[in-house]
Amino acid sequence: MDEKKDIAQEKEQAEVAAEAVAAEELSLEEQVEQLRQQVKEAEARAAEKHEQWLRSVAELRNYKKRVEQEREQITRLANAELIGRLLPVLDDLERAMAVLPNEKVRKLTWVEGIVLIFQRLRALLEQHGLQEIEAQGKPFDPYVHEAILFEEVPMEQDQVVLQELQKGYKLHDRVLRPTLVKVGRGVPQEPPSEEPEAETPSKEPEATVETTA
Repeated sequence: MDEKKDIAQEKEQAEVAAEAVAAEELSLEEQVEQLRQQVKEAEARAAEKHEQWLRSVAELRNYKKRVEQEREQITRLANAELIGRLLPVLDDLERAMAVLPNEKVRKLTWVEGIVLIFQRLRALLEQHGLQEIEAQGKPFDPYVHEAILFEEVPMEQDQVVLQELQKGYKLHDRVLRPTLVKVGRGVPQEPPSEEPEAETPSKEPEATVETTA
């Protein structure tokens, strides 16, 4: 009897130990699964933070670029206002250069000084983006030309700039002052009219005179 009881107790203890081992293994698996879940959550949070950081860096770059563009635009507008006020001076100097009577006058010291001032002023303005607008012989472009005179011309010269009355300028890609021009207005040419030929009067038959014997 005692032996049977001992065997039963050992068997029961073995079952309890097995259950404890199984429970411990299950607990380890649960812990591993929990750790895996925590790692995934940490990776997701890290990826989100990294994405936020990249977005912040991109926003900062865009902000710096926008500020730089606004600064350049303000500078260009300020330059445009100043250069626009200098254009009449440039026109006056250019007209003065055009009416110099002869080479002897051009060689006078004070005239050479004015020519030098004109050349330096024009070079300085060109360095800041000033460009002449081409007009003579070009098709009329309302974006860069302003027509103030018209002249009737053959159709092949219709809407062609015939004469430049005042120079126009661009500052970079912006029209600072349009060119004042005279534009051709095509008039269809009528074909030469053919005059009808004058009819020659027909000759009447001559009357015969009969004589009596």
